Amino acid sequence: MNPENDPLLLAREAVRQASAQARLAGLGEIVAAVAGQPGGEAPQASAALPVPAAPEEGLAALLAESLAREPDIASFTGQDGETKYHMPALLSRHYAGILDRRGDKAELIAAEVRINSRDYPRPVRLELFECPPFALAPEEISAALKAMAASEAYADIRFTQSPEGAVYLFSTRHLTREYASFLARRDEDMAGNP
Repeated sequence: MNPENDPLLLAREAVRQASAQARLAGLGEIVAAVAGQPGGEAPQASAALPVPAAPEEGLAALLAESLAREPDIASFTGQDGETKYHMPALLSRHYAGILDRRGDKAELIAAEVRINSRDYPRPVRLELFECPPFALAPEEISAALKAMAASEAYADIRFTQSPEGAVYLFSTRHLTREYASFLARRDEDMAGNP
């Protein structure tokens, strides 16, 4: 069999290309890449992935099952409920999560603050969200913070201010206000005294 017609290889390539472009691949995109091969040929069966008689019927389920067994492909359920695929060697799990949350600015900010408070532990300077990969406009940040303040789901997200006036966000699930304030001052001191 021609490797160019192997559905699993085509699916892997669709995930690889998306990851290389800093995008997540949804199952619909992968199925389209497999079903829409150049020349209009239907995908051929392979030992790893038998193709049903009607290519569209069951193809999504077969691809999802086959991709789940691939050690270099990660998947998760996105905020829209669709399974998202990426190659961690090209697109880290953390970055994939950021890409998935881009549609919900409040969740994007809260998740990043919680991750930093829990894992590092450190508060997050508010200006971080204006930089890539977040690339939020100040108005978007302000609107997200207002929405967070009005929602009980984000009650753990608080802010502290450094003596220089920089605003830092932290999660009370993982940091106390006193410790977050200390870390914010320390961050400012380190930045001013390399």
